[in-house]
Amino acid sequence: MKTGKKAIISAALMALLAPWTSSHGETIRISQIDPSMLLFKQDVKVYVSVTDRDGAPIRNIGKDKFTVFESADGDSFRPIPEIKDFQTMANYEDGIYFLLLIDNSGSMYLDMQQRLTRNQADMKFRHAKTAISTFLQSMTNPRDRVGLASYNSYYESFSSPVSDKARIESLLGQIRMPVGEEGHTEIYASLSRAVDEFRSIKGRKAILILSDGENRPFYKYTGKPHRDFGTKIYSYTEPIRDCQQEGISVFAINFGRGGERKDIHLKDIALQTGGAMFDAGDGSELALVYSKIVGQILNEYLITYSATMDPADKKYVKIRYASDNGPIQGVRFYFSSTVFGLPLKNFSILLLVPFLLAVLLLWLLSKIRFEKKKGAANIEVLNPGTARAVTKSFTLNKGQTIIGASKGADMTIMSGITQIEEKHATITFDNKKKKYTIAGDGDFKVNNKRVKSRVLEPGDVINVGGATIVFDDGEVD
Repeated sequence: MKTGKKAIISAALMALLAPWTSSHGETIRISQIDPSMLLFKQDVKVYVSVTDRDGAPIRNIGKDKFTVFESADGDSFRPIPEIKDFQTMANYEDGIYFLLLIDNSGSMYLDMQQRLTRNQADMKFRHAKTAISTFLQSMTNPRDRVGLASYNSYYESFSSPVSDKARIESLLGQIRMPVGEEGHTEIYASLSRAVDEFRSIKGRKAILILSDGENRPFYKYTGKPHRDFGTKIYSYTEPIRDCQQEGISVFAINFGRGGERKDIHLKDIALQTGGAMFDAGDGSELALVYSKIVGQILNEYLITYSATMDPADKKYVKIRYASDNGPIQGVRFYFSSTVFGLPLKNFSILLLVPFLLAVLLLWLLSKIRFEKKKGAANIEVLNPGTARAVTKSFTLNKGQTIIGASKGADMTIMSGITQIEEKHATITFDNKKKKYTIAGDGDFKVNNKRVKSRVLEPGDVINVGGATIVFDDGEVD
């Protein structure tokens, strides 16, 4: 009974948030809501996409064709009397932040008909790589930034969004074919991890995820704890929540025409985050889909309005478009916060007292010098994974600390999922900067990003040969 009720609620929410389509095929979609100026100016920015039956953007719609409504409960909507600002193609001026999230599971190395092949030119991954290269070369707006990540059993980040598209294209060559148990498909977990690429970014943000199959969690299908999150199995609702909180749209692409089983929740993720679902049967169609997605985002309308002061944890926005073929509308919610969550009419100056006292306390604390005993910097193996860690922890000195397969290394790690050199990586202390730096020619990652050199920060996670190592610089004076 509970399951049935939950399903009904979920279906109702999907119906409310799904894009609205007119009888003539026009569709309106609220792609992203930016409430970052809510506290300071009570302003909310809404990105709106309007497309025809073929998915092409409908351009040059006037401000007077749109009406904004807001609701604290998703039921009773109050009309907003005025649109404060209205921009067309605002994303061209400000630029778009993209993350290309590419399926690198074992099935991507079959041919387009899902058959085994040794010819790399026939593999789905090669078709996808060619399409992505074509797409990157077609991006001419210098304000747009692109990042790159892949996923199979594990999420791997190659670059956060950058303006250098040629660099992203070159990084495609670093995505390697999975071996052994790397070939599973952690779709939901990888989408949640991808959100981290946007944590400090403001503006229009989109994840373009390519998938040729279903979510196949590592732990569920192997019975072994996952290297990064143990026995946890991600639900599809988790990337939805994460993307909604960060204001990120997910555009999902089903790739292939060989009878692949599509993930049943990928469309839900796309629609509930303000994105859309596409199908691409081969590399040529995939290149066109990428271009279509960029075209839709580029031609979005940016509407700014003053939010209502109704107290609510989240508020619903409805945008109505007066099409010549009849009105259509889209609905989405955002996480809200007015001053202490109260309407302005109930605001009292006394409510500022706790806030001012907190500010004063923080200022006083900043003036107090705390003396702490300096702890020793160290590295510790949290999870050996498939490797064998001879040394579990090591206190760093002010010289060099070697991580490698040699018995003479300071931290000895053997038999990992990748070849471990005798001197795989070296941690060195910089007396001038008072910082530790890890560097080496071996294949290693810091915070899930492959690097050759990096200044370490407390809590950084180092991965060598499948072993997870955490860095701690000790307590600071």
